[in-house]
Amino acid sequence: MPAATMRVSARDADVVLDVDVVVCGAGPAGMGAALAAARGGATVALVERYGCFGGNLTVAEVGTICGLYLRDGPGSFAPVTGGIAREFARDLLDAGSGLGPYPFKDTAVFLYVPWAAKRLADHLLTETEAAQRITPLLHALVSDVVLDDDTHAIRGVVIASKQGPKVVAARVVIDATGDADVAVAAGTSWAMGDPGLRQFGSMQFVIQHAADDAVLAGGPGALAQAVAAHGAHLSRDGGALIPTFRPGEVLGAMVRVGRHGEPLDGTDLFDLTYGELEGRRLAEEAFAFVREHVDGFADSFLAGTAMQQGVRETRHIVGERTLRAADVVELTHTESDVAVAAWPQEFHVTGRGTEYRFLPDGASYGIPFGALVPQRGAGPRGAGGRVPTNLLVAGRCISAEHGALASCRVMASCMAMGEAAGTAAALACRDGAATDTVDIAAIDVATLRTDLLDHGAVLDS
Repeated sequence: MPAATMRVSARDADVVLDVDVVVCGAGPAGMGAALAAARGGATVALVERYGCFGGNLTVAEVGTICGLYLRDGPGSFAPVTGGIAREFARDLLDAGSGLGPYPFKDTAVFLYVPWAAKRLADHLLTETEAAQRITPLLHALVSDVVLDDDTHAIRGVVIASKQGPKVVAARVVIDATGDADVAVAAGTSWAMGDPGLRQFGSMQFVIQHAADDAVLAGGPGALAQAVAAHGAHLSRDGGALIPTFRPGEVLGAMVRVGRHGEPLDGTDLFDLTYGELEGRRLAEEAFAFVREHVDGFADSFLAGTAMQQGVRETRHIVGERTLRAADVVELTHTESDVAVAAWPQEFHVTGRGTEYRFLPDGASYGIPFGALVPQRGAGPRGAGGRVPTNLLVAGRCISAEHGALASCRVMASCMAMGEAAGTAAALACRDGAATDTVDIAAIDVATLRTDLLDHGAVLDS
């Protein structure tokens, strides 16, 4: 039997960058954070484990940006997310690579071409004026942090590379990994719900050579009717076929990935491995069903699956403020809100079905700044259990109850949270320009809100 543990030897790592702000993870939250921090005048390193930016936007090929709109009446929709998220959708729309608002149940989504989103992210993060202050590092997996023994601030983020461990030194760290990887490594308190309170993941797949307009002509009802009549064996009792606007190309959102009826742990190596293999098997099964039972797909073929399964929920921090399920239901807004959301509570939790709990027409709720700030006090690791003073969190690993995360985890809301975190980081660096130590708790939230509003954010209903 192998030893239960082995001691990993310590070694020196080269500091490859020294910046104001390091953003870990380049999904929607990380993209928003990096752009906002750079626009605020900070130098930024953007660390991403894959070979492209975008996360679920591109790597998981979701095909819909959720959370941009609220319904303000039958068939009528209004923007609820502004700033960088709205800019991103507008640029896709102007390029003919997106469409929205596109009605979906009692709300609306923004449809987009994943390839176009990937290239737009490249442009924004490497070719714009703000990008001159951003240094991207792709194929860089965050593996640890370096803590200051005296202040317990994070001095640097350790990344795994083909050349061994490297360090990015920074004054402010933003954890946009989706799984709270940095926060956990830094010793903050965190939580993960048991399988009964955790969302299932998915695996998107790409269909090509479908009949033109087959999906739009049939609408979501065609798939629902086919699944109800013939799809009892599928992993999900519904889903969607999403057009990409390219001739004959459709994204399939019909797969629920689990094991023995329970969701996987998206931070566990063995579960992640199983999920990728099982996700591809289920995608093949779902496509065969579509080709046989849905009009317009008889001559189509399965072109491939996403680079990774789409993970909806893993770890989240314990923050200075926790976004509660009741805040979503009661449509709570406060003077400390730094983003606004209106997506329904969407639960991929039990069986094969998906439960939606919609907000009233015209209604929204706020995401408070405290949900992005790790709670001060005892933590499981570090000098005296102290929590780093220069760490912010954005995206689906913020401090949120399961019922709140079911709504705020979607891409537009994550991008808005990232923009808030990046703006806050730049503000903190400006306010603490004379020192090397930055304390996120010292940020004036009223000033942060003013900065966000000046850049087009939406902060009220």
